[in-house]
Amino acid sequence: MDIIRIKENINLYYIKDDKYKTTSITAYVNRKLKRDEVTKNALLSKILARGTSKYNTIETINKHLEDLYGTLYSIDVLKKANVQCIQCSVSNISDKYTGESITGESAKLMLDFLFDPYLADGVFDNNYVEGEKQNLKDDIEAIINDKRSYANMRVIEEMCKGEDNSIMDCGYDEDLPQINNVNLYEHYKSIIFTSPIDIFVVGDTDVNMLTGVISEYLSQFEFDIQPINSDITIKSASEIKYIDESMSVNQGKLAIGLRTGINIDSPLYYALLVGNSIFGAGAHSKLFNNVREKMSLCYYASSRLDKFNALMVVSSGIEFKNYEKAKSEIFVQLDAVKCGDFSEDELEIAKNFIINSYNSFFDSPYMLKDYYFGQKFSDNKDTLEQAVSKVKNISKQDILDAFSCITADTVYFLKGKEE
Repeated sequence: MDIIRIKENINLYYIKDDKYKTTSITAYVNRKLKRDEVTKNALLSKILARGTSKYNTIETINKHLEDLYGTLYSIDVLKKANVQCIQCSVSNISDKYTGESITGESAKLMLDFLFDPYLADGVFDNNYVEGEKQNLKDDIEAIINDKRSYANMRVIEEMCKGEDNSIMDCGYDEDLPQINNVNLYEHYKSIIFTSPIDIFVVGDTDVNMLTGVISEYLSQFEFDIQPINSDITIKSASEIKYIDESMSVNQGKLAIGLRTGINIDSPLYYALLVGNSIFGAGAHSKLFNNVREKMSLCYYASSRLDKFNALMVVSSGIEFKNYEKAKSEIFVQLDAVKCGDFSEDELEIAKNFIINSYNSFFDSPYMLKDYYFGQKFSDNKDTLEQAVSKVKNISKQDILDAFSCITADTVYFLKGKEE
């Protein structure tokens, strides 16, 4: 990966891979997670996607995309570590197939969405803002309607109260009535020239040409970018919190939040990753084979890691009556991994699961960008090849050392009202 400085705190990262027939570009505008601005940023991503000063309707945007050989674009938000990112992506057919500089024109369009949005009377179009407020409200409510996602969100909220990680990057519907086209535009102006920007490019293109196009475009603006402190304090749990919530649901949702004490910068990270694979990350895991298959205590059960915040979350769907049994058995399986109660075959299967996952990243420009962009917020700069090598070398003792750091923090149970 080549790293090219465009301006102070604006960098381009080029991952060359000639097997792709497309060139994929994503610009990340990075903001520290703040409760008072996450909703505005989430809404802003939707407004920016509505158009530029030149292409200000869906029809004109689509016509221009057709002229660029069917180029695709998207704008949304995501959370990495304690940072909320507005990401704007374009993907176009490689220039080597067109004989034209489609990549340069796509990059200009991407920058237009970010820096030259459509305005009406000097501010955002009121109709666009009001329409997208409703769309964002629908998106937020969709999380609540998906009870599995809702339970996972709630356990993080309860476990991480007072921490940046408890903030939802999609925003909060209670904030929307206070946002209008004027104050949203003022917010946009306050962040667009003061936020660090990372531009990731995957494919086979003339990177010097692309760098020139981007540098020339951005030269018309004055930036005063403030670096982000993305440091995260790793915590451990002293006691378990139990949270029950009642809704009109037919299936209980049990989510357990654990503090691992290990983030991606730790020497034990890859051991934790393999141990989690044994514990709950896949159809080969103990949670799947024992809690779900053998004991029939749940409809699904899995565990995932938050590698930045040193967390593990167990997610399961259960019958209300099985709450105590399912909870107890999940901890039994966790203790089994802590005690080394797993075979060499289980260890190798878990390693291969992770290695295959890493190798699949090479087939997806999005996954490649996401992997390497995540390294912006950590000291771990391992390439995918180095990550695979480290996973291969994990021993049973390494996993015991990693899992000895895990403490249970929060048990969240979403149950039916009649329960």
